[in-house]
Amino acid sequence: MVAARRRRRRALLAAAALAAAALLALLLHPLPPPPAARTRRSTRRSRSSSSPRPPLRPPPAARDFAPAAASWRALGGVARIHAAAAAALNATAPDELLERSDLADALAALERRLFPWFAGPVFASSANALAAARGRGIVITTGNRYALVARHTIMMLRALGSTLPVEVVHCGGDDLGDDNRAMLADLPGVSVLDMLSVVTFTFCESSWSNKPIAALVSSFREVILIDADTLFFQKPERLFDMPEYVATGTLLFRDRTLPFGKFGFWGHDIRMLVEEISGPFVDDLIFKENRIFSKVGSEEIDSGVVVWNKARAMPAILFTCLLNIPPFKASARTRILGDKETFWLAHEATRIPFGVGPGYGSSIGSITKTPENKTCVQGALFHADAQGRPLWFNGGIGARQPAKELNIRKPLYWALDDSAQNIEWDLSRSPFCLVASYNGSDPATGRRIPRIGRLTPDEESLANKMVALWVKLFQL
Repeated sequence: MVAARRRRRRALLAAAALAAAALLALLLHPLPPPPAARTRRSTRRSRSSSSPRPPLRPPPAARDFAPAAASWRALGGVARIHAAAAAALNATAPDELLERSDLADALAALERRLFPWFAGPVFASSANALAAARGRGIVITTGNRYALVARHTIMMLRALGSTLPVEVVHCGGDDLGDDNRAMLADLPGVSVLDMLSVVTFTFCESSWSNKPIAALVSSFREVILIDADTLFFQKPERLFDMPEYVATGTLLFRDRTLPFGKFGFWGHDIRMLVEEISGPFVDDLIFKENRIFSKVGSEEIDSGVVVWNKARAMPAILFTCLLNIPPFKASARTRILGDKETFWLAHEATRIPFGVGPGYGSSIGSITKTPENKTCVQGALFHADAQGRPLWFNGGIGARQPAKELNIRKPLYWALDDSAQNIEWDLSRSPFCLVASYNGSDPATGRRIPRIGRLTPDEESLANKMVALWVKLFQL
């Protein structure tokens, strides 16, 4: 036993030493400037051989450590160095931390350059932020536009019996006004947090981009990050017990299976991003079962629900944030839709494991027909548990602003995609409609297709409460 502990100690110290060396090398020799900048300087020097030597380079700035927006491969390399150092530091026993002060100092210095908007203003480093995080909770981002939607979601969480505390995160007073902050803070177990009290942005991004940042600045150690219009059929506490989360400390869910090469960014651009940011690990991805590389689907991850244990995923959280703010946001948005794919991209970049929930993005709502007279379920994006029972969906119940006509969409029937095979969505209407049958078999060909099911009496009772509360809050 003593010998094993000694071997573990030597291995940890060796890993920490290697991580410290990599960090120090990066600090002493920061990333080169973008090619265009090098070209301009070399051109100026070539105009006159007698030109004086340029002055010594000033101290490294943040831009020297975060690669240019197009340098996804370089970003992946920096992400893996940061993640390795953080892992080595986290694995160091308390009585050995003094021996690893060089690693802690180097890691904090790198974070001040990579994430100057986070490391420094309130927390000295991510390790400092992690030490301050406590317990489990739900995080929702919203602004004025969807504040009432968030209220509906929180009230339904309480109706379901969830006792998890909720933090509503916004970006400045213009994002969420005094009246809406008071309306949400008045709900039981809810606190409202302005992310600008933790980070030092001089701008506020859209709500999509704010989501990973909200998880980062929240006070919780284990976070369930949800959209303002995400509704549950089961207590969200169950997510912490799902085997995918228990095994990795991160739980993501798949988006709809939409044809590769025929929808959105067609899958090709997402694949290129994954290849670039994963670098030498492109043939050994964490998420080998993704539909992008097998050319089954054009999109992969939905971010309506994300579960993170900060103690196990902090570097991936930080890099997810980085992909959702300038300059990487603009580059990412030319290849992916919104924030959704940045979550697994950051995990592939940092090589931090993550789990993916059962099944694929499905549909919950009402039964109708496609223009080709095929049966389909039209409604919100829906996810089931491992037993095929409804777990959560997002998109709300109807019009998201107070109105006379709410266009209520009561969830009653669901169509479950549990294979990503023979999937057909009618995209000509909104919301989309998933072609399915009651026995899970295509009546014309006999092929397996999504199966139609109906809510149980208890689930339907909950759906009725969702509808009634929506009418109460939104009906003019």
